[in-house]
Amino acid sequence: MSLDSITLTAIRKELINMFKDAKIVNIFQVKKYKIIFEIKPVRALPSYSTDKITKSKKLFHIHISTDPSKMEIYFSEAENIKETTNSPFLALLQSQFIGGKILDIKHLDFDRILHFIIQPYLKFGKTKNITLVVEFMGKHSNMILLNENNIIEGSIKSITSKINRYREVIPGKLYTPPPSQNKLNPLEISKENFFNIFYSCSDKELSLGHLLKNKLKGISPQSAKEIIFQANLLPDKKILEVSSRELEFLWSSLNRIIENIKHQHFNPTIFLDPQSRKIKTYSLIESRKSPRCNKLSFNDTNSCLKYFFTEEEKEREIISLKNKLKRIINKNMAKLNEKINIYQNKILEVKNCDRYKLMGELIKSNLGNIKRGEAKITTINYYSPQQEVITIPLNKSLTPLQNAQSYFKKYRKTKDSLKIISEQLNSNQKKLSQLKDLQKLYKQNSNSLSNLQEIYNKLVKLGLAKKVIAPVKKQKKERNKLKPTKYVSKDGWEIYVGKNNQQNDFLTLKLASGNDIWLHTQTIHGSHVIIKNKGSDQTPPLSTLLEA
Repeated sequence: MSLDSITLTAIRKELINMFKDAKIVNIFQVKKYKIIFEIKPVRALPSYSTDKITKSKKLFHIHISTDPSKMEIYFSEAENIKETTNSPFLALLQSQFIGGKILDIKHLDFDRILHFIIQPYLKFGKTKNITLVVEFMGKHSNMILLNENNIIEGSIKSITSKINRYREVIPGKLYTPPPSQNKLNPLEISKENFFNIFYSCSDKELSLGHLLKNKLKGISPQSAKEIIFQANLLPDKKILEVSSRELEFLWSSLNRIIENIKHQHFNPTIFLDPQSRKIKTYSLIESRKSPRCNKLSFNDTNSCLKYFFTEEEKEREIISLKNKLKRIINKNMAKLNEKINIYQNKILEVKNCDRYKLMGELIKSNLGNIKRGEAKITTINYYSPQQEVITIPLNKSLTPLQNAQSYFKKYRKTKDSLKIISEQLNSNQKKLSQLKDLQKLYKQNSNSLSNLQEIYNKLVKLGLAKKVIAPVKKQKKERNKLKPTKYVSKDGWEIYVGKNNQQNDFLTLKLASGNDIWLHTQTIHGSHVIIKNKGSDQTPPLSTLLEA
């Protein structure tokens, strides 16, 4: 299910109700295209889980992903984030947004785009608002930061003229929205316009589902199907097959849904496969989908989206882990079978080591008959009841006695290796047996994430998989990174200097107090400098100001 403008209309309203004027405490990046904003509400808010008005002291996370394969937007109570990453875009957002507040969230012209209007932290004087544009456009999805003049300051994905000559998304360029593709805003469409879309379509073989998706802005294939279902029609019905009466039904269905969108009347529902109970899709409009699907209903859009996206992520984790386990198990089973075959052949070879001892004894018994430099000796096997003739290869560079000693040495060495080879064979056979057991478990529990993780941990214990260890955060080093450099002027005044964005933010937002003096170069990037005030009635001398 791709995010469409019906979803964005619904979630925007709930985001504004929850987070208008809320403070941005922190920002994280998860994977390549997902940003999480940590938010602290600063006023009495309607709880998203109840109808009561509460003064919330909790932190919340707003999850936004523009990954084409998993576009997301929802909010949740703040929780620990296991794996984060860094990027220049994240650093830009952190420098601009942390300490600021969300003034508004706009959804313009029913397109798949949200505009987050942010007021940066007011350091000194009046600060102009900045905008984060989030475009949910499939493979063209993006997050773009704009200044007060709509100039691009950065984006999660840069688009140069080599990629798209019609619309560049790079710093310094004026922001232009994606092309409208000549689609109509369904919130503003009239009956006459709708009928005109239908009758003016040149491709009469086009299905109703494709017609609505191609001609109406912000409508996903899933929503287009639902509009058609509610008209008691089928999405694959061709335009040429639609009667005037059926077209009236289709307009009534679309108009009814549009009115519900305008009045924020949504019916958040998730559809589950009746056998596997896996999520299939979700809908925010009254649905008439196949009765074979099980349904989960929700009181609000965010709860529906949160459940859908988190369950979808679990399903992706399950598929990824299943593939990983299958790869590890099959690869190691093949390796173990190969090793076992080698060890079994070696054991057969070692079990014939008594033949080396026999050759040594026969050479020793024929020392008088062997001349140095001979390549072989043919003699009777005195140790055999059959007394058969046996030919023994000789090393021409060795004396007859040395040849006998060589065979005795080979006998001892081969016999000693039998114990080691047997141990290795038993060890590998045991591992193979354990792997076969894990393979059975894997097949029986292939839809349980916790069981799959347990199987993976057992593979780690067997030494067949690498243990994934989350990087340990070195808190002391992190604190030192945030600690600005301290100086003391000749007059005894403390001066603190920030040498990077993190130190500047820590200096200005946390260390400085109201009576301190703040210094910074005008209109260019540079260090923030704070002169700590000794007392409310004291002013630092000119020499201290010059030193700072």
